Amino acid sequence: MASTFEGVVRRVVQELDRGGKLTPVHSLRSSAGFQPYCLLRRTRSRSRFWRAHYACINLSIRDILEPDAPEPDVKQSTPIHVFDCTDGEVQGGGELEAAGQGRLAGKASVSENFRISMKVCTRQVDPNVWDAMKRERCLRRPEHKVLRQLRNCGSDVFVVTEVLQTQEEVTVSQTQKHEGSGQLALLGALSFQGQGQGHRSRKKMVSIPSGSVLAFQVAQLLIDPDWDVLLYWDKKHKKQKTFGPPEKDPQRHSGSSTGHRQLSGGSKLQSDGFAEVCPAFTGDFQGLQAEVGAQAQVLRGLSRELCGQLLAGLAQVLREERALQILEDELEQGLRCGLVPTRDGPAGAVLECLVHSSGELEGQLACPVLYLTEALAVLTEAQRVVLVTMLETGELCGRLKLQVGSVLAQSSPWQQRREVSLPPELLGSSWGPETPAWVLLEECGLEVRADDPQVRWEPEAQDRTCALFACLALLLGLSPDSCWG
Repeated sequence: MASTFEGVVRRVVQELDRGGKLTPVHSLRSSAGFQPYCLLRRTRSRSRFWRAHYACINLSIRDILEPDAPEPDVKQSTPIHVFDCTDGEVQGGGELEAAGQGRLAGKASVSENFRISMKVCTRQVDPNVWDAMKRERCLRRPEHKVLRQLRNCGSDVFVVTEVLQTQEEVTVSQTQKHEGSGQLALLGALSFQGQGQGHRSRKKMVSIPSGSVLAFQVAQLLIDPDWDVLLYWDKKHKKQKTFGPPEKDPQRHSGSSTGHRQLSGGSKLQSDGFAEVCPAFTGDFQGLQAEVGAQAQVLRGLSRELCGQLLAGLAQVLREERALQILEDELEQGLRCGLVPTRDGPAGAVLECLVHSSGELEGQLACPVLYLTEALAVLTEAQRVVLVTMLETGELCGRLKLQVGSVLAQSSPWQQRREVSLPPELLGSSWGPETPAWVLLEECGLEVRADDPQVRWEPEAQDRTCALFACLALLLGLSPDSCWG
Protein backbone atom coordinates (compact mmCIF):
# COMPACT_ATOMS: atom_id res chain seq x y z
CA MET A 1 0.00 0.00 0.00
CA ALA A 2 1.26 3.47 -0.85
CA SER A 3 1.37 6.36 1.63
CA THR A 4 -2.00 6.59 3.37
CA PHE A 5 -1.68 10.38 3.68
CA GLU A 6 -1.02 10.75 -0.03
CA GLY A 7 -3.99 8.52 -0.78
CA VAL A 8 -6.22 10.78 1.33
CA VAL A 9 -4.92 13.93 -0.36
CA ARG A 10 -5.34 12.50 -3.85
CA ARG A 11 -8.96 11.48 -3.25
CA VAL A 12 -9.96 14.75 -1.58
CA VAL A 13 -8.30 16.91 -4.24
CA GLN A 14 -9.85 14.88 -7.07
CA GLU A 15 -13.27 15.42 -5.52
CA LEU A 16 -12.97 19.15 -4.78
CA ASP A 17 -10.57 20.44 -7.44
CA ARG A 18 -11.82 19.33 -10.83
CA GLY A 19 -9.98 22.20 -12.52
CA GLY A 20 -6.55 21.05 -11.33
CA LYS A 21 -5.61 24.38 -9.72
CA LEU A 22 -4.38 22.92 -6.44
CA THR A 23 -0.99 21.35 -5.79
CA PRO A 24 -1.23 18.32 -3.46
CA VAL A 25 0.99 18.18 -0.38
CA HIS A 26 2.99 14.94 -0.46
CA SER A 27 4.19 14.79 3.13
CA LEU A 28 2.28 15.29 6.37
CA ARG A 29 5.51 16.38 8.04
CA SER A 30 6.00 19.30 5.63
CA SER A 31 2.31 20.28 5.62
CA ALA A 32 2.78 23.12 8.11
CA GLY A 33 5.08 24.99 5.71
CA PHE A 34 2.34 25.58 3.13
CA GLN A 35 0.24 28.17 4.96
CA PRO A 36 -1.12 31.36 3.32
CA TYR A 37 1.62 34.00 2.84
CA CYS A 38 4.41 31.40 3.17
CA LEU A 39 7.20 31.63 0.60
CA LEU A 40 8.26 28.61 -1.44
CA ARG A 41 11.01 27.85 -3.88
CA ARG A 42 10.55 25.65 -6.90
CA THR A 43 13.37 23.23 -7.45
CA ARG A 44 14.65 22.90 -10.98
CA SER A 45 14.43 19.67 -12.90
CA ARG A 46 17.28 18.71 -15.17
CA SER A 47 15.33 15.66 -16.19
CA ARG A 48 12.59 15.29 -18.79
CA PHE A 49 11.04 12.53 -16.72
CA TRP A 50 10.01 14.16 -13.46
CA ARG A 51 8.56 17.53 -12.54
CA ALA A 52 10.09 20.30 -10.53
CA HIS A 53 8.50 20.55 -7.10
CA TYR A 54 7.84 23.21 -4.48
CA ALA A 55 9.85 23.31 -1.26
CA CYS A 56 9.36 25.38 1.89
CA ILE A 57 12.00 28.00 2.71
CA ASN A 58 10.71 28.75 6.22
CA LEU A 59 9.86 32.37 5.41
CA SER A 60 6.64 34.33 5.25
CA ILE A 61 6.13 37.36 3.05
CA ARG A 62 6.31 39.57 6.16
CA ASP A 63 9.91 38.37 6.70
CA ILE A 64 11.08 40.12 3.53
CA LEU A 65 8.99 43.31 3.86
CA GLU A 66 9.08 46.40 6.03
CA PRO A 67 7.58 47.77 8.11
CA ASP A 68 7.24 44.51 10.02
CA ALA A 69 3.55 43.85 10.65
CA PRO A 70 1.31 40.78 10.79
CA GLU A 71 -0.17 39.57 7.53
CA PRO A 72 -3.83 40.49 7.01
CA ASP A 73 -6.43 37.86 7.85
CA VAL A 74 -7.50 35.41 5.18
CA LYS A 75 -10.98 34.49 4.02
CA GLN A 76 -12.20 31.08 5.13
CA SER A 77 -14.89 29.10 3.33
CA THR A 78 -17.72 27.24 4.98
CA PRO A 79 -16.79 23.69 6.04
CA ILE A 80 -17.03 20.93 3.44
CA HIS A 81 -17.67 17.36 4.58
CA VAL A 82 -15.82 14.79 2.48
CA PHE A 83 -16.78 11.13 2.71
CA ASP A 84 -15.17 8.44 0.57
CA CYS A 85 -15.30 4.74 1.29
CA THR A 86 -13.87 1.83 -0.70
CA ASP A 87 -14.77 -1.67 0.44
CA GLY A 88 -14.19 -4.40 -2.09
CA GLU A 89 -13.33 -8.08 -2.39
CA VAL A 90 -12.23 -10.23 -5.30
CA GLN A 91 -12.53 -14.02 -5.15
CA GLY A 92 -11.39 -16.72 -7.50
CA GLY A 93 -10.84 -20.44 -7.67
CA GLY A 94 -9.93 -23.26 -9.97
CA GLU A 95 -9.67 -27.03 -10.26
CA LEU A 96 -7.53 -29.32 -12.38
CA GLU A 97 -8.21 -33.06 -12.58
CA ALA A 98 -6.64 -35.78 -14.70
CA ALA A 99 -8.50 -39.07 -14.89
CA GLY A 100 -6.82 -41.66 -12.74
CA GLN A 101 -3.89 -39.40 -11.87
CA GLY A 102 -5.05 -36.88 -9.32
CA ARG A 103 -6.72 -33.59 -8.58
CA LEU A 104 -5.52 -30.05 -7.79
CA ALA A 105 -7.90 -27.36 -6.53
CA GLY A 106 -7.49 -23.93 -4.98
CA LYS A 107 -9.21 -20.65 -4.24
CA ALA A 108 -8.11 -17.19 -3.15
CA SER A 109 -9.58 -13.83 -2.21
CA VAL A 110 -8.27 -10.29 -1.89
CA SER A 111 -10.12 -7.54 -0.03
CA GLU A 112 -9.37 -3.86 0.57
CA ASN A 113 -10.95 -1.22 2.78
CA PHE A 114 -10.24 2.51 2.67
CA ARG A 115 -12.43 5.08 4.41
CA ILE A 116 -12.26 8.88 4.58
CA SER A 117 -14.61 11.10 6.57
CA MET A 118 -13.37 14.60 7.28
CA LYS A 119 -14.26 18.28 7.34
CA VAL A 120 -12.12 20.60 5.23
CA CYS A 121 -12.19 24.26 4.26
CA THR A 122 -10.32 26.65 2.00
CA ARG A 123 -8.40 29.67 3.28
CA GLN A 124 -7.65 32.31 0.67
CA VAL A 125 -5.80 35.62 0.66
CA ASP A 126 -8.14 38.39 -0.49
CA PRO A 127 -6.81 39.67 -3.86
CA ASN A 128 -7.16 43.27 -2.58
CA VAL A 129 -4.55 42.51 0.08
CA TRP A 130 -1.77 42.52 -2.51
CA ASP A 131 -2.68 46.05 -3.63
CA ALA A 132 -2.61 47.26 -0.03
CA MET A 133 0.72 45.61 0.73
CA LYS A 134 2.25 47.09 -2.39
CA ARG A 135 1.20 50.58 -1.28
CA GLU A 136 2.13 50.25 2.37
CA ARG A 137 5.26 48.09 2.44
CA CYS A 138 8.54 47.68 0.59
CA LEU A 139 11.34 45.15 0.53
CA ARG A 140 13.74 45.12 3.46
CA ARG A 141 17.18 46.61 3.05
CA PRO A 142 19.58 44.90 3.13
CA GLU A 143 17.93 41.97 1.45
CA HIS A 144 17.12 38.94 3.52
CA LYS A 145 19.99 36.43 3.45
CA VAL A 146 17.71 33.61 2.25
CA LEU A 147 16.56 35.75 -0.69
CA ARG A 148 20.19 36.48 -1.50
CA GLN A 149 20.98 32.76 -1.55
CA LEU A 150 18.00 32.03 -3.78
CA ARG A 151 18.99 34.83 -6.14
CA ASN A 152 22.55 33.49 -6.33
CA CYS A 153 21.35 30.04 -7.36
CA GLY A 154 18.69 31.37 -9.73
CA SER A 155 15.67 29.88 -7.92
CA ASP A 156 12.17 31.25 -8.47
CA VAL A 157 10.14 32.21 -5.41
CA PHE A 158 6.39 31.79 -4.91
CA VAL A 159 3.87 32.87 -2.29
CA VAL A 160 1.00 30.68 -1.09
CA THR A 161 -2.33 32.36 -1.89
CA GLU A 162 -4.84 29.63 -1.00
CA VAL A 163 -4.87 26.35 0.92
CA LEU A 164 -7.21 23.42 1.47
CA GLN A 165 -6.91 22.26 5.07
CA THR A 166 -8.57 20.02 7.63
CA GLN A 167 -10.87 21.49 10.27
CA GLU A 168 -10.62 18.70 12.79
CA GLU A 169 -8.29 15.84 13.61
CA VAL A 170 -9.07 12.72 11.62
CA THR A 171 -7.72 9.18 11.67
CA VAL A 172 -7.65 7.33 8.37
CA SER A 173 -7.03 3.59 8.05
CA GLN A 174 -6.29 1.42 5.04
CA THR A 175 -6.55 -2.36 5.19
CA GLN A 176 -5.63 -5.12 2.74
CA LYS A 177 -6.33 -8.81 3.33
CA HIS A 178 -5.26 -11.85 1.31
CA GLU A 179 -6.62 -15.38 1.88
CA GLY A 180 -6.02 -18.64 0.04
CA SER A 181 -6.51 -22.39 0.32
CA GLY A 182 -5.74 -25.43 -1.78
CA GLN A 183 -6.06 -29.20 -2.00
CA LEU A 184 -3.85 -31.74 -3.76
CA ALA A 185 -4.49 -35.45 -4.37
CA LEU A 186 -2.12 -37.75 -6.31
CA LEU A 187 -3.29 -41.28 -7.18
CA GLY A 188 -1.24 -44.31 -8.00
CA ALA A 189 0.81 -46.97 -6.28
CA LEU A 190 1.80 -44.36 -3.71
CA SER A 191 -1.16 -42.05 -3.08
CA PHE A 192 -0.79 -38.59 -1.55
CA GLN A 193 -3.38 -36.13 -0.31
CA GLY A 194 -2.81 -32.71 1.22
CA GLN A 195 -4.42 -29.39 1.85
CA GLY A 196 -3.41 -25.98 3.10
CA GLN A 197 -4.69 -22.54 3.77
CA GLY A 198 -3.35 -19.19 4.86
CA HIS A 199 -4.03 -15.51 5.10
CA ARG A 200 -2.16 -12.24 5.36
CA SER A 201 -3.54 -8.88 6.38
CA ARG A 202 -1.94 -5.45 6.53
CA LYS A 203 -3.28 -2.27 8.07
CA LYS A 204 -1.90 1.26 7.86
CA MET A 205 -3.22 4.18 9.86
CA VAL A 206 -2.45 7.88 9.94
CA SER A 207 -3.75 10.65 12.20
CA ILE A 208 -4.04 13.98 10.41
CA PRO A 209 -4.13 16.91 12.88
CA SER A 210 -6.62 19.73 12.61
CA GLY A 211 -5.33 22.57 10.43
CA SER A 212 -3.16 20.33 8.25
CA VAL A 213 -2.79 21.62 4.69
CA LEU A 214 -3.72 19.04 2.08
CA ALA A 215 -3.21 21.17 -1.05
CA PHE A 216 -2.25 24.72 -1.95
CA GLN A 217 -2.19 27.35 -4.69
CA VAL A 218 0.64 29.81 -5.38
CA ALA A 219 1.54 32.92 -7.34
CA GLN A 220 5.03 33.74 -8.53
CA LEU A 221 6.92 36.57 -6.91
CA LEU A 222 8.83 39.00 -9.15
CA ILE A 223 11.33 41.45 -7.74
CA ASP A 224 12.70 44.29 -9.86
CA PRO A 225 16.42 45.23 -9.93
CA ASP A 226 15.93 48.17 -7.53
CA TRP A 227 14.44 45.95 -4.84
CA ASP A 228 11.52 48.29 -4.26
CA VAL A 229 8.60 46.77 -6.16
CA LEU A 230 6.69 43.56 -5.50
CA LEU A 231 5.06 41.98 -8.54
CA TYR A 232 3.00 38.89 -9.32
CA TRP A 233 2.93 37.54 -12.83
CA ASP A 234 0.36 35.70 -14.91
CA LYS A 235 1.32 32.10 -15.70
CA LYS A 236 -0.15 32.43 -19.21
CA HIS A 237 2.44 35.01 -20.19
CA LYS A 238 5.99 34.22 -21.15
CA LYS A 239 7.86 32.67 -18.24
CA GLN A 240 9.45 35.24 -15.96
CA LYS A 241 12.21 34.93 -13.37
CA THR A 242 11.79 36.09 -9.78
CA PHE A 243 15.10 37.93 -9.75
CA GLY A 244 15.46 40.06 -12.85
CA PRO A 245 13.71 42.77 -14.87
CA PRO A 246 10.29 41.70 -16.23
CA GLU A 247 10.10 41.67 -20.00
CA LYS A 248 7.83 44.22 -21.63
CA ASP A 249 4.30 42.99 -22.12
CA PRO A 250 2.09 44.82 -24.64
CA GLN A 251 -1.05 43.95 -22.71
CA ARG A 252 0.32 45.59 -19.57
CA HIS A 253 0.98 48.86 -21.36
CA SER A 254 -2.30 48.81 -23.25
CA GLY A 255 -4.23 48.45 -20.00
CA SER A 256 -5.81 45.14 -21.00
CA SER A 257 -6.75 42.97 -18.06
CA THR A 258 -8.95 40.33 -19.63
CA GLY A 259 -9.41 37.39 -17.28
CA HIS A 260 -6.88 38.60 -14.69
CA ARG A 261 -6.95 40.37 -11.35
CA GLN A 262 -5.10 43.68 -11.69
CA LEU A 263 -2.67 44.99 -9.10
CA SER A 264 -1.51 48.54 -8.77
CA GLY A 265 1.10 49.44 -11.34
CA GLY A 266 -0.37 47.03 -13.88
CA SER A 267 1.12 43.88 -12.35
CA LYS A 268 -1.07 40.77 -12.22
CA LEU A 269 -1.81 37.98 -9.81
CA GLN A 270 -2.74 34.59 -11.16
CA SER A 271 -2.51 31.32 -9.25
CA ASP A 272 0.07 28.91 -10.60
CA GLY A 273 -1.20 25.34 -10.95
CA PHE A 274 1.39 22.60 -10.47
CA ALA A 275 0.18 20.59 -13.44
CA GLU A 276 1.11 23.47 -15.77
CA VAL A 277 4.51 24.12 -14.21
CA CYS A 278 7.38 22.28 -15.88
CA PRO A 279 5.37 19.16 -16.84
CA ALA A 280 7.29 15.91 -16.90
CA PHE A 281 8.23 14.53 -20.30
CA THR A 282 6.06 11.52 -21.02
CA GLY A 283 8.69 9.54 -22.81
CA ASP A 284 9.71 5.90 -22.61
CA PHE A 285 12.13 3.77 -20.67
CA GLN A 286 14.78 3.88 -23.38
CA GLY A 287 14.78 7.66 -23.19
CA LEU A 288 15.20 7.54 -19.42
CA GLN A 289 18.07 5.07 -19.72
CA ALA A 290 19.80 7.34 -22.21
CA GLU A 291 19.39 10.39 -19.97
CA VAL A 292 20.68 8.59 -16.88
CA GLY A 293 23.48 6.99 -18.89
CA ALA A 294 24.72 10.41 -20.01
CA GLN A 295 25.02 11.49 -16.36
CA ALA A 296 26.66 8.21 -15.37
CA GLN A 297 29.25 8.52 -18.11
CA VAL A 298 30.86 11.45 -16.30
CA LEU A 299 31.28 9.40 -13.12
CA ARG A 300 32.90 6.38 -14.78
CA GLY A 301 36.45 7.65 -14.50
CA LEU A 302 36.39 8.55 -10.81
CA SER A 303 38.78 6.81 -8.45
CA ARG A 304 37.43 4.36 -5.90
CA GLU A 305 38.58 6.68 -3.15
CA LEU A 306 36.61 9.63 -4.50
CA CYS A 307 33.55 7.42 -5.13
CA GLY A 308 33.71 6.27 -1.52
CA GLN A 309 33.93 9.85 -0.25
CA LEU A 310 30.94 10.90 -2.37
CA LEU A 311 28.86 7.96 -1.18
CA ALA A 312 29.71 8.64 2.47
CA GLY A 313 28.79 12.30 2.07
CA LEU A 314 25.53 11.48 0.29
CA ALA A 315 24.61 8.99 3.04
CA GLN A 316 24.93 11.83 5.56
CA VAL A 317 22.87 14.18 3.40
CA LEU A 318 20.09 11.60 3.00
CA ARG A 319 19.52 11.58 6.75
CA GLU A 320 18.31 15.19 6.75
CA GLU A 321 15.96 16.78 4.21
CA ARG A 322 17.31 20.24 4.98
CA ALA A 323 20.86 19.08 4.19
CA LEU A 324 19.66 17.77 0.82
CA GLN A 325 18.12 21.16 0.02
CA ILE A 326 21.31 22.98 1.09
CA LEU A 327 23.42 20.74 -1.14
CA GLU A 328 21.11 21.36 -4.10
CA ASP A 329 21.23 25.14 -3.56
CA GLU A 330 25.01 25.20 -3.17
CA LEU A 331 25.55 23.20 -6.35
CA GLU A 332 23.13 25.47 -8.25
CA GLN A 333 25.00 28.54 -7.01
CA GLY A 334 28.38 26.99 -7.73
CA LEU A 335 27.46 26.14 -11.31
CA ARG A 336 26.26 29.70 -11.85
CA CYS A 337 29.11 31.52 -10.10
CA GLY A 338 31.96 29.01 -10.19
CA LEU A 339 32.59 29.17 -6.45
CA VAL A 340 30.87 27.65 -3.43
CA PRO A 341 31.29 28.85 0.15
CA THR A 342 33.04 26.52 2.57
CA ARG A 343 30.42 24.61 4.54
CA ASP A 344 30.43 22.30 7.48
CA GLY A 345 27.90 19.54 8.00
CA PRO A 346 26.58 16.86 5.63
CA ALA A 347 26.40 19.08 2.52
CA GLY A 348 30.00 20.17 3.05
CA ALA A 349 31.18 16.55 2.99
CA VAL A 350 29.86 16.20 -0.57
CA LEU A 351 31.03 19.64 -1.71
CA GLU A 352 34.59 18.87 -0.59
CA CYS A 353 34.70 16.17 -3.26
CA LEU A 354 33.67 18.62 -5.98
CA VAL A 355 35.86 21.69 -5.42
CA HIS A 356 39.50 22.48 -6.09
CA SER A 357 41.79 23.84 -3.40
CA SER A 358 41.01 27.33 -4.72
CA GLY A 359 37.33 26.83 -3.88
CA GLU A 360 36.37 26.64 -7.55
CA LEU A 361 33.71 24.07 -8.37
CA GLU A 362 34.55 21.24 -10.76
CA GLY A 363 31.57 21.86 -13.03
CA GLN A 364 31.79 18.70 -15.13
CA LEU A 365 31.60 16.53 -12.02
CA ALA A 366 29.09 18.72 -10.19
CA CYS A 367 26.45 18.37 -12.94
CA PRO A 368 25.75 14.63 -12.46
CA VAL A 369 25.92 15.01 -8.68
CA LEU A 370 23.33 17.80 -8.89
CA TYR A 371 21.21 15.60 -11.17
CA LEU A 372 21.39 12.85 -8.53
CA THR A 373 20.59 15.34 -5.76
CA GLU A 374 17.49 16.54 -7.62
CA ALA A 375 16.36 12.96 -8.16
CA LEU A 376 16.82 12.19 -4.45
CA ALA A 377 14.72 15.24 -3.58
CA VAL A 378 11.82 13.81 -5.62
CA LEU A 379 11.71 10.69 -3.42
CA THR A 380 9.81 10.40 -0.17
CA GLU A 381 11.49 10.45 3.22
CA ALA A 382 10.76 6.72 3.62
CA GLN A 383 12.52 5.97 0.33
CA ARG A 384 15.57 7.97 1.33
CA VAL A 385 15.72 6.09 4.65
CA VAL A 386 15.74 2.76 2.79
CA LEU A 387 18.49 3.94 0.45
CA VAL A 388 20.75 5.27 3.20
CA THR A 389 20.33 2.04 5.19
CA MET A 390 21.29 -0.02 2.16
CA LEU A 391 24.27 2.22 1.45
CA GLU A 392 25.58 1.91 4.98
CA THR A 393 25.08 -1.87 5.14
CA GLY A 394 26.42 -2.50 1.64
CA GLU A 395 23.13 -4.12 0.59
CA LEU A 396 22.49 -1.86 -2.41
CA CYS A 397 22.56 -4.30 -5.32
CA GLY A 398 21.99 -4.38 -9.05
CA ARG A 399 18.89 -6.58 -8.70
CA LEU A 400 17.05 -3.64 -7.12
CA LYS A 401 17.79 -1.44 -10.12
CA LEU A 402 16.66 -4.21 -12.47
CA GLN A 403 13.39 -4.64 -10.56
CA VAL A 404 12.54 -0.94 -10.85
CA GLY A 405 13.72 -0.90 -14.45
CA SER A 406 11.52 -3.88 -15.31
CA VAL A 407 8.45 -2.08 -13.95
CA LEU A 408 9.26 1.02 -16.00
CA ALA A 409 10.05 -0.95 -19.15
CA GLN A 410 6.81 -2.94 -19.06
CA SER A 411 4.59 0.05 -18.23
CA SER A 412 6.19 2.44 -20.75
CA PRO A 413 5.06 4.92 -22.05
CA TRP A 414 3.35 5.28 -18.62
CA GLN A 415 0.11 7.13 -19.51
CA GLN A 416 -2.24 4.20 -18.74
CA ARG A 417 -2.88 1.94 -15.78
CA ARG A 418 -1.68 -1.59 -16.36
CA GLU A 419 -0.61 -4.77 -14.57
CA VAL A 420 3.08 -5.65 -14.46
CA SER A 421 4.65 -9.04 -13.68
CA LEU A 422 8.26 -9.12 -12.57
CA PRO A 423 10.46 -11.93 -13.99
CA PRO A 424 10.92 -14.77 -11.45
CA GLU A 425 14.70 -14.36 -11.49
CA LEU A 426 14.31 -10.77 -10.24
CA LEU A 427 11.88 -11.53 -7.43
CA GLY A 428 14.09 -13.77 -5.34
CA SER A 429 12.79 -15.99 -2.56
CA SER A 430 11.99 -13.21 -0.06
CA TRP A 431 9.63 -11.02 -2.10
CA GLY A 432 7.20 -9.40 0.33
CA PRO A 433 6.19 -6.19 2.15
CA GLU A 434 9.47 -6.03 4.06
CA THR A 435 11.81 -6.20 1.06
CA PRO A 436 13.44 -2.93 -0.06
CA ALA A 437 12.09 -3.14 -3.62
CA TRP A 438 8.52 -3.57 -2.33
CA VAL A 439 8.83 -0.54 -0.03
CA LEU A 440 10.53 1.64 -2.64
CA LEU A 441 7.95 0.86 -5.34
CA GLU A 442 5.03 1.26 -2.97
CA GLU A 443 6.28 4.69 -1.89
CA CYS A 444 6.27 5.70 -5.56
CA GLY A 445 2.47 5.41 -5.42
CA LEU A 446 2.20 1.92 -6.91
CA GLU A 447 0.09 -0.98 -5.70
CA VAL A 448 2.46 -3.88 -4.97
CA ARG A 449 1.28 -7.44 -4.41
CA ALA A 450 2.77 -10.77 -3.47
CA ASP A 451 0.90 -12.67 -6.18
CA ASP A 452 1.22 -12.37 -9.96
CA PRO A 453 1.01 -9.70 -11.33
CA GLN A 454 3.11 -8.05 -8.65
CA VAL A 455 2.65 -4.36 -9.55
CA ARG A 456 -0.24 -2.23 -10.74
CA TRP A 457 1.16 0.74 -12.66
CA GLU A 458 -0.38 4.18 -12.02
CA PRO A 459 0.47 7.11 -14.34
CA GLU A 460 0.85 9.41 -11.31
CA ALA A 461 3.81 7.31 -10.18
CA GLN A 462 6.01 8.32 -13.12
CA ASP A 463 7.91 11.10 -11.36
CA ARG A 464 9.08 9.10 -8.38
CA THR A 465 9.62 5.81 -10.18
CA CYS A 466 11.81 7.46 -12.83
CA ALA A 467 13.69 9.40 -10.13
CA LEU A 468 14.12 6.18 -8.14
CA PHE A 469 15.65 4.42 -11.16
CA ALA A 470 18.05 7.34 -11.68
CA CYS A 471 19.08 7.31 -8.01
CA LEU A 472 19.72 3.57 -8.01
CA ALA A 473 21.71 3.69 -11.25
CA LEU A 474 23.99 6.52 -10.11
CA LEU A 475 24.42 5.30 -6.52
CA LEU A 476 25.27 1.81 -7.77
CA GLY A 477 27.76 3.35 -10.18
CA LEU A 478 29.53 5.05 -7.28
CA SER A 479 29.66 1.87 -5.17
CA PRO A 480 33.01 0.02 -5.00
CA ASP A 481 31.73 -3.10 -6.76
CA SER A 482 29.91 -1.25 -9.51
CA CYS A 483 29.87 -2.51 -13.04
CA TRP A 484 28.79 0.16 -15.49
CA GLY A 485 27.07 -1.42 -18.41
